Amino acid sequence: MLLTRHCRFLSLGLVLLSTAVSAAPDEQLSGRLKSYLRPFVESGNFSGAVLVAQKGRIIFREAYGMANYELNVPNSPETRFHIASVSKPFTAVAILQLEEQGKLQVTDHVSRFLSDFPHGDQITLEHLLTHTSGIHNVNDLPDYDTFARSPHSLPELVAKFAQLPLDFAPGSNYRYSNSNYNLLALILEKVSGESYGEYIRKHILAPAGMKDSGNDGDALRLIPLSASGYEPAGANGYEKVPYLDWSNKTGNGSLYSTLDDLYKFDRALDTNVILQPATREKRFTAGKGNRFGWFTRERNGHRVMSSNGRSPGFTAELDRYLDDGVTIIVLSNSYSTVSQDPIAEGLAAIVLGDPTPPPLPQPSTVSDTVLASYAGSYQFGPDYFTPNALAEVSVGAGYLLMQVGTFRTPLVPISPTEFLDRNFLAHVEISPASAQQPGRLTYRYAGKEFVARREDTPRKHASE
Repeated sequence: MLLTRHCRFLSLGLVLLSTAVSAAPDEQLSGRLKSYLRPFVESGNFSGAVLVAQKGRIIFREAYGMANYELNVPNSPETRFHIASVSKPFTAVAILQLEEQGKLQVTDHVSRFLSDFPHGDQITLEHLLTHTSGIHNVNDLPDYDTFARSPHSLPELVAKFAQLPLDFAPGSNYRYSNSNYNLLALILEKVSGESYGEYIRKHILAPAGMKDSGNDGDALRLIPLSASGYEPAGANGYEKVPYLDWSNKTGNGSLYSTLDDLYKFDRALDTNVILQPATREKRFTAGKGNRFGWFTRERNGHRVMSSNGRSPGFTAELDRYLDDGVTIIVLSNSYSTVSQDPIAEGLAAIVLGDPTPPPLPQPSTVSDTVLASYAGSYQFGPDYFTPNALAEVSVGAGYLLMQVGTFRTPLVPISPTEFLDRNFLAHVEISPASAQQPGRLTYRYAGKEFVARREDTPRKHASE
């Protein structure tokens, strides 16, 4: 009897030991993921939540920073974030569901649904879904920021860009345009007879079990546990972003969600819950740019289906490594793209055993005198993101502030001549003027280099 009990305890001990050993790799991996994220959090360059899953198991799920900095409310894994353009795959799924039901075909022309839409007899739904329609991006209009502060219906949104000249003939080129998905949302409502938000809730969110997600189409409605949106300010802080009425993003960026709900969406895409296999195989294929809400490409030799979004105060990333069974979800209530590049890619690299991006450079203390010597105007050339843009550089408390048009970004010193752009983690180098040449600012981002020539004398302090 004692021998039997001893054998049972021995067997139980072996089971517990086996469990501990098998859990060790996950614990080690989780530790590496935490270590990777720590510098971004401690430097004030990440506020949000992260989920990493592998082969159907969640192996990392953590939150950082504040959901509301004014009220000192921390982010949690349950916090609801606006997901910006990660809304587009949901709009695309809705259109594909209607195709499966025989209510439309993606080869249909827009004129079938909106008889008076300009060039509607040349633009197909597939052109809209793949950003090949030539319809101008409503976000690029000079008055869009002012326009988007007030609520608008879908017909009003579409009217905002409908009469603009096409950027190119439909189907002849590719250019990402949020207008395409505003228009798709309007067509969705006409075909289904339901509002955009109601359709998404009933036919995608509910079947997938996404109870904490929805469409933000009414600024008066409360969204429990929702994060406020911010943008980087100063050397390591945040400030509020200008107000946006999310009704203006209907179809292209109006949804909010959580880590767990987006993972449920990820899982549902591998089943028949929201789309049939034949539809997924036909539509979710590699191609130029964003197709049906996704960028499908190779990253470090891995096939990845990626959706990312950025709207005032928020960024979001959902990456599906198709052959590796790895899912990366990063949600942030900061307008900085750091959550996407390098954080999302860095997390995946750790899980997949690939080389990780270089560590975040540490901030450096630079004297006010040196910083003041860099203040002034810098003229970029035609190759810059905004051709021939003039950058105004002023001095803050231990940092520089660069402003191009209405866009502002803090530059944190990492050496007396080098700085880190907090919005994009771009590397900025400033060369002081000499007898031989004027001062210049070199902006390096995503493998590209842009040089701006110093145009004037130093400016005042940013706080003056």
